[in-house]
Amino acid sequence: MMNRNKNTKAMLEEIKKNYPLDYKTEGIRIEVVDENNNYDYDADFDESKLWEVRIFYFDKLFTIRHKYVDLFEISDDNYLDIRDLDDIGKIINIVGKHLKKINYEWRNIE
Repeated sequence: MMNRNKNTKAMLEEIKKNYPLDYKTEGIRIEVVDENNNYDYDADFDESKLWEVRIFYFDKLFTIRHKYVDLFEISDDNYLDIRDLDDIGKIINIVGKHLKKINYEWRNIE
């Protein structure tokens, strides 16, 4: 199981490389949660059952949540400063690029 959760790990590494993931000093934090409420740092986390990605961007929360087979919803309840649009767009692009590579459990159900 050496490659377990490899796409999630690659996603977090790419975001960390481009955006420091220290909420206290930089204002950005990412949480990845599976359908059993395990976080990406938990031993039982399983990316094939990914439920949502939470992007904490300073005082705002953006959520990318699995809805149906290959459909995800991006939601937020925030007003976004125009200066932040570029960063949020880049972060969502990185997340999306890696989410597409995951072999989801629901894809294997017929």
